[in-house]
Amino acid sequence: MAEAVQVQGLCRFSFPCTGGFKKYHESLEDRRAALYAPRRLDTRTLWFEHIFMPSIRAQTDADFSMHLLLGEDLPEPWRGRVEDAIRDIPQINAHWRAPGDHRAICRDVLWRGRDAMRDVVAEFRLDDDDAVAVDYVQQLRRSWPRLRRIANVAGRVALDHGKGLVLEAVPGGGITPHVLNTHCWSAGLALFLRPDDEKIIMDFPHHKIWARVPFVNLTEQLMFIRGDHGHNDARTPFGAALPTSVPEDEIVSLLQRRFCVDLPAFQAKWSALPDA
Repeated sequence: MAEAVQVQGLCRFSFPCTGGFKKYHESLEDRRAALYAPRRLDTRTLWFEHIFMPSIRAQTDADFSMHLLLGEDLPEPWRGRVEDAIRDIPQINAHWRAPGDHRAICRDVLWRGRDAMRDVVAEFRLDDDDAVAVDYVQQLRRSWPRLRRIANVAGRVALDHGKGLVLEAVPGGGITPHVLNTHCWSAGLALFLRPDDEKIIMDFPHHKIWARVPFVNLTEQLMFIRGDHGHNDARTPFGAALPTSVPEDEIVSLLQRRFCVDLPAFQAKWSALPDA
């Protein structure tokens, strides 16, 4: 009898917290001011609407949950734009939280989301400017029968879909796509756990997960998008990836087919932003 697999993801949308960021701030108030700066929120919300959301809405397997973690004080008009974007997607659970410890809040959200009646839970994380392919949830569920054979004694095993795209924002409002084979980036990486496991995906630094649990990397299909722009918390490690040749005239159709992303429409909105 096939084992029942739960799939749940976590996305933090400019959530003010202690910990969880590479960029240092002197205080929580300084971090909130940086995260809620209007220019930054304009950028993050646009990527969320045009890159993150289309692929979540278009998943071929609708049996999943996406937990969206936001500050309870996220200002307007950006709060309204996020609420409008997620309104018609029952898989998205919005968690409006007060600032606090990053790890503790993420743990609470994911633990509460787990279904004790399932045999295993696949957890993944995305930034608000990332995306996964429209069949990502389906592929996670289909992969478990093979992965379970190499899970460790705690029942943990990681699956990394390492082929994806970086959409790089360049001066003048342009977007340059890069197709890459990667290793242990956060988008496209999932951790399979027992539902009663005390750990969560956030307990395993993505770039070191191969040293902590059995690990499989697949690069047959494009499975993720990473946004690269001036408001990233960390720079894209292009030097740690292997470029893959894709004809330029195929990129638009590839993004539409694999992620339901309309690149020309996004490009037009992006270039219209001040100082894009």
